[in-house]
Amino acid sequence: MKTEFQQLYEKYYSRVYYFLLKQVYNRKDLAEELTQETFYQAFLSLHRYRGDCDIVTWLFQIGKNTCFRYFKKHPIYADYDSEVLGKENLIANVKSMEQEYEDKVNAEAVISCIKQMKENYREVMLLRLQENLSFREIGEKLHISENSAKVLYFRGKEMVKKELEGEYYG
Repeated sequence: MKTEFQQLYEKYYSRVYYFLLKQVYNRKDLAEELTQETFYQAFLSLHRYRGDCDIVTWLFQIGKNTCFRYFKKHPIYADYDSEVLGKENLIANVKSMEQEYEDKVNAEAVISCIKQMKENYREVMLLRLQENLSFREIGEKLHISENSAKVLYFRGKEMVKKELEGEYYG
């Protein structure tokens, strides 16, 4: 008969492994080692799990902390990854897979809202968000004043906010 922890391990092992594999940039042996350490730490602290979050979120947090400790003990790897991947701080950029998914869903919702806007709002929003243009550059490109670009962008942001909150029907 399997223990509760064995069931937890079997159910979430692959999700934790792939989460950690991403954090260590596809170094499979390291991801395996960190996954084992994550479940060891989870086993030791299972009695402290309060249920404030989903169990997989709790495991991801333990995994993230395991990565922190590993890169603190082995800074050469953190520096190498930071240099090779152009990251200032590898660990500071670690996000849970769930947060990434939520960000993607939110981004898709924002894009959908922008696509439904009138052309002048849509153009300003896309130039600002996708091309990272300044309001002055947007104004020059669209033959409007810098101030008009700011106003259109601000109003566009408000429309997106209200649409996502279910209040905008215009």
